Amino acid sequence: MSSSSSHGIHTLLEAEKAASEIVEQARAYRIEHLKEARKMATEDINALQTRKNEELANIQKQGADQSELTKTIQADTGDKLAAITAQFEKNKQDAINKLVSAVTTAELD
Repeated sequence: MSSSSSHGIHTLLEAEKAASEIVEQARAYRIEHLKEARKMATEDINALQTRKNEELANIQKQGADQSELTKTIQADTGDKLAAITAQFEKNKQDAINKLVSAVTTAELD
């Protein structure tokens, strides 16, 4: 009976050792997959961050372009307003003289 008992204990120890190896392999497999998942997530995050940074740079560039356009339009408007004002000042007296002449001159038919 001791041989049978010893053989049973030996079989149980071998089964425990095999189970321990299976558990260790499962842990190693899980750890490897977690590392791979973490690596893929990091790559995805980096790609997303790069894309968002490019989008932000484009938006900022558009804002700068619009700011330059606004400055150009304001300068152009100022130039045109100055030209109109200069034209008004140049022709103001002629217009006044023509109005006064038209009002004060009577034509008899």
